[in-house]
Amino acid sequence: MTATQVARGELAPLMADEREARSRPRSSAVTLLSIMVLTLFVFPSNAVIHVVGGAGYVAALVSYVILLLYVGTVLAGLHHPLQYHSPVRTALCALWIVSLISYVLMDRALLNQTQQTGADRWLLQMAGVSGIILVASECIHSYEDVRRVLRAACWGDAFCGVVAGMQWWLNRDITPYLRDLPGFTINAAAGIYGIESRGGVARVAGTGIDPIEMGVVAGMLLPIAIYLAMYDKHRSLPVRWLPVALIAICIPTSVSRSAVLAAAVGIGTLLVCMTPRTRVTLLAGVPVAVGFIFVSSHGLLGTLDQYFFAGTTDNSIQHRLNNYPYVEALVRQAPWFGQGGGTYYFTTQVDILDNQYLTTAVELGLIGVVVLAFYLLWPALAAFSARRLAMTESTRDLCAALGGAELAAVLCSGTFDSLSFPLFVNTQALIVGLIGAVWLIAHADERALRSARDMTTNDRKTTWRVNGVSVWRAPALNWADEPEGGY
Repeated sequence: MTATQVARGELAPLMADEREARSRPRSSAVTLLSIMVLTLFVFPSNAVIHVVGGAGYVAALVSYVILLLYVGTVLAGLHHPLQYHSPVRTALCALWIVSLISYVLMDRALLNQTQQTGADRWLLQMAGVSGIILVASECIHSYEDVRRVLRAACWGDAFCGVVAGMQWWLNRDITPYLRDLPGFTINAAAGIYGIESRGGVARVAGTGIDPIEMGVVAGMLLPIAIYLAMYDKHRSLPVRWLPVALIAICIPTSVSRSAVLAAAVGIGTLLVCMTPRTRVTLLAGVPVAVGFIFVSSHGLLGTLDQYFFAGTTDNSIQHRLNNYPYVEALVRQAPWFGQGGGTYYFTTQVDILDNQYLTTAVELGLIGVVVLAFYLLWPALAAFSARRLAMTESTRDLCAALGGAELAAVLCSGTFDSLSFPLFVNTQALIVGLIGAVWLIAHADERALRSARDMTTNDRKTTWRVNGVSVWRAPALNWADEPEGGY
């Protein structure tokens, strides 16, 4: 095959069958990340191994194993991280640097034992997050493998939706059985959220430890589930759209404004980036969803409307506004690098900050707030950069869905203390890692196409090897990795 043919995009006659590409064995990275995300949604994170503490829940243990395997492959010479230049790794390194500086500088004489334990737990959390981000960004080499991991995440959150639905409609909670694991105990600090009430309607948490956590994560994953439902046309219609419906259940049943905002930002970003025809089709489904909520959950829409338009008269909003003078006084004690990651300790409900940026200002200082904003926002910008280089409608929408999910994380970190909740921490880390993967794949393909065009310009003949999927360092153009329905 000549470079001229490649430059013209005449790859279709030589592409491997899409079913053959999908049937290829999944990589070990896909398997490990899928196990991590499924355990995250199936086993509540307040079930922990006692000797490890709050960072010893099932999904966290899997993430530590992932990091150890990553380090082992690097030391054994099987993986070469310096070959990968990903923007998400830059964001992760920035957060590590400020966390370590704060850890070294914190005044342990002023911290009680609980706060010092929290500082150690923060570093453990950073280790687990690092394993997820590094493996997802550097060890996943095709768009199809990215979709495989996202399918696992969406089915995991769908299970959470089933549990939330049982709590909401049937008043039945199965999470005590899910927490009953050999060798695990209940983390008293995390507490147990049962079936409670807000504004006269039930409020549930599914397999999360708080309704806000469940709702925000569902809002982040909903646009990804919609993307998969649109492009996984080799699967049946019910199989494609069932996760969308089950994930959507988590949003209203959480009775959380943050959840609605997360869904609005994530889906809104995906809609803006779609073609007009697809956008109109998806918008047509909004009245159906609202109608279902109205019929099945009487009073819920009125409650949400009341909370959204209550303004400063709402107790929750008043509480958040009153936090600023209190936080200012704490920040003045250690303004630059804070009192240490994970060390903010409250004794009463009044001292809960409900804002990750404020919590970070106390724990990692003003420099930490800037770094946290960079850690959350930079991957979203990387996703849109990858979208600009993507060669198919399918991959462009994939980047938009990931970017929208990360933008939702940026916004909602200002409405609750997001990094205190394991569902959010690990889901957001997975999204960041997969953004790194699509960024590397998109840039590899762009370099391959540019090289082909250069050969055409120089009138040189060459043979082009097509593998059927994109492979880092030996990339095939991603027309070969287009799922059915991509155009």
